[in-house]
Amino acid sequence: MRVALRIYLLYLVFLGMSGCAYYGDIHSHSRPLTPVRLSKLHTYRPPSAPILASSHWWQRFKDPQLNQLIEEALCDSPTLQIAISRLKRAQHLTEEVSSLLWPTIDFEGYVQRQRFSTFGLAPPPFNGRTFNIGTLALNFNYEFDFWGKNRQLLFANIHEACAAQAELLEARLILSTAVASTYFQLRSNLEQVSIAASQWQASQQILQIASVRFKRGIDSDIPVKTIQANAQAQKQTLEQYRQAALLSQHQLAVLLGRNPFTTEITVKPWVFHAYQVALPPCMPASLLAQRPDIYAAKFRAEAAANYIKVAKARFFPNINLNGLFSYQSVGLGRLFNPQSQNNAITGTVDLPIFDAGARRANLRVRYAEYDLAVNEYNQTILTALREVADQLSVLKTLQAQRQSQAIAVAATARNDQLFRLRYRQGIADYVVVLNSKQSLLQQKAEQIDLQTRHLQAVVAMLKALGGNDTDKGSNA
Repeated sequence: MRVALRIYLLYLVFLGMSGCAYYGDIHSHSRPLTPVRLSKLHTYRPPSAPILASSHWWQRFKDPQLNQLIEEALCDSPTLQIAISRLKRAQHLTEEVSSLLWPTIDFEGYVQRQRFSTFGLAPPPFNGRTFNIGTLALNFNYEFDFWGKNRQLLFANIHEACAAQAELLEARLILSTAVASTYFQLRSNLEQVSIAASQWQASQQILQIASVRFKRGIDSDIPVKTIQANAQAQKQTLEQYRQAALLSQHQLAVLLGRNPFTTEITVKPWVFHAYQVALPPCMPASLLAQRPDIYAAKFRAEAAANYIKVAKARFFPNINLNGLFSYQSVGLGRLFNPQSQNNAITGTVDLPIFDAGARRANLRVRYAEYDLAVNEYNQTILTALREVADQLSVLKTLQAQRQSQAIAVAATARNDQLFRLRYRQGIADYVVVLNSKQSLLQQKAEQIDLQTRHLQAVVAMLKALGGNDTDKGSNA
């Protein structure tokens, strides 16, 4: 008997190990940041060789370093990895729900050694004796989805997975535009640092001249104090731009998924190209319909509609088919005897009669969620229209401002040339030349600020269009 019991136990173990579903290929795809990874030095410099172009919107700027930074961010940014994890979760939930459309087969087996009471319910010859009891069973279950509950639940999860896919594209768009905008801001800040340093050096020269004149009794100390105050204000401006450049580097490093303390980003000197975004006279609905956030909102609304059908199907009866094929025996020696078979086929019906309004309340909740999803979809469309209209207005006004500023820079540069010429001829004072230089530098600083705002507005417009490159990049 003990030998039969051991054989039976080994059989159960072997059958259970061979029948279990395999999950060894299911694992996590994310790694937590470690001190080693954070302390590793990352250096980004303008690439010496051109990078192969891709079909992404940022290629319109024809900047290899910008392409490199965005591609790096799309690979390593935790923000994007979060969106990828959400997409995988939605896809696997869809796989789990799809299993409801198929029958399930389970194996069950157990062995038990039991002594029956002499005066209990067990009849002779079992009462007062000890037996080994064994069971091996295959259970079959299938739910007939006559009312479409499981199918609609699957459709809802498919739409949610599609929404997660669109949200991943939206995350890519937000991340790439943030990298581009920060990259342009960094280059602008570094150029402003150079201009502010030149202005401060000019103010120091003016202060030195004013101090010499005061010591020689040519002028009073009033101009000296005034120039000194102006020089300190320019020094503060210089430090503010240095701070802004450092903050831009830190922000760009975080967008890349890097430690800002160990990340060095070197960029090219400032060069401006007036990129434009061409739009049709009448904005077609299909242009904005390609925005990822609109797609996501649309799929969320469709999923909510499927959940309404699931809630309605709960009002109808569930019909299940159950099957059992098993061996049951008191005494393991007769377990596989044909007389030990215990087979059954069962049809069950679960008909809802009274649930205190639970199903009706659930249906109302689903309708409320659908209304919420539809209104969010409508609001997303209106927000998209507003963003495009806003950026279009910004680009138009910035174009006028840039044209006016270009005229101002040209006029100031002409005056600077004339003052330098008069100084070389001994007609003008050198202080006048330095003041003219400062005026020219100030005009250039304002011009760079407008140019930066233009580039960032172009990026914002492309983001508002969902990353659609309507004209593949044009310069003006």
